[in-house]
Amino acid sequence: AATDFYQIVETSDLPAGALNIVTGHRSEVVPALAAHDDVDQLWYFGPREGAREVELAGAGNMKRTWCDFGPPRDWTSDREAAGRDFLRESTHVKNIWVPYGE
Repeated sequence: AATDFYQIVETSDLPAGALNIVTGHRSEVVPALAAHDDVDQLWYFGPREGAREVELAGAGNMKRTWCDFGPPRDWTSDREAAGRDFLRESTHVKNIWVPYGE
């Protein structure tokens, strides 16, 4: 399913590198991504033990993490795969102060 999604993203206007799909066994991929300095944010949907590992490893480089260890989501449902939680976790507001005048 992820590789099918990748084909759709590849033909869209999404800039290169904005979305990265990593495949592999959760036990191998999650620790590597959580500790990697070039990964800025990581969403984790899985068991509570993995969430703890993600947050501890991500703290070393101040990585933004979102760990959701609730019941499995139905990613085809508009209600479960979208909403305020996703908006809050997928955006990063930055303020820019521009001094002017004398």
